[in-house]
Amino acid sequence: MLEELLKETDRLIEERPMANEVLTAFRDLVGIMAEEVPQVKQAAADERLQDIKREEGFPLFSREELPIDFDSGTRLLKTFLETLQKGERPDRESLHMALIKCEQEETWTRDLFNALLRNDEKDLSQIAGDVGLEPEALKFLVQMALTPSIHLLREQVAGGIDTETWDHGYCPFCGSQPSISFFEKTGKRYMHCGLCGLEWRFPRLKCPFCDNQDHKALGYFDVEKEDGFRVDFCRQCKRYIKAIDKRVLEKAGPMELENLVSLHLDILAAKEGFK
Repeated sequence: MLEELLKETDRLIEERPMANEVLTAFRDLVGIMAEEVPQVKQAAADERLQDIKREEGFPLFSREELPIDFDSGTRLLKTFLETLQKGERPDRESLHMALIKCEQEETWTRDLFNALLRNDEKDLSQIAGDVGLEPEALKFLVQMALTPSIHLLREQVAGGIDTETWDHGYCPFCGSQPSISFFEKTGKRYMHCGLCGLEWRFPRLKCPFCDNQDHKALGYFDVEKEDGFRVDFCRQCKRYIKAIDKRVLEKAGPMELENLVSLHLDILAAKEGFK
């Protein structure tokens, strides 16, 4: 999976030079991740329990329950920080401070992982502020550090995940909200999980955050000269999600990459009052 992601990253670096910097940095991290082999306990396949959870609208796991290899995550986070702090970056000193914390304080790293899995923005901001890093930057590194474990666990239970009839706005595997969405060539709409990367089919006219289906309160806007990219929004909950239209793009990249190269859409959505 990571090998394919590396190939796709290289392709997009060539095809979208405007996103070269962010994609190159992402590629460096993925290259490090590819060397890590996490040890994740085999998830028990209780088919009856899986059926009950699916029928009741519960994901297979909650984020806090994910049996992640934190030792693997710690090794990766250390390597990320060590690699990045060697570069000529404005946050170099902050990265070095975070590296020291990661090396010397086991509880600091574990608190960081737990804050991410609880989706606790307040704690994440506090931890990031203590070392002078931007919360979103540290959150991104922590999530990348846990990705190999999460992907391995997801692959173990893939057969028990229904991605075609699940119509909830949260991931059927880990319960996380989507980070980006896309339209397949057939016109079907899919959500992409912001934590584990799972993709599931979702109704075209429905808000994934508040379940609003009133078409008068749903809308979208796009950007001139950027065919295939748009922002879907809901006036009821004031939330938005970016959308990639594969019917228009000749060849879209993996959604992890499309999410990175479309950060300008997040800025535009915020300016329009959506969150």
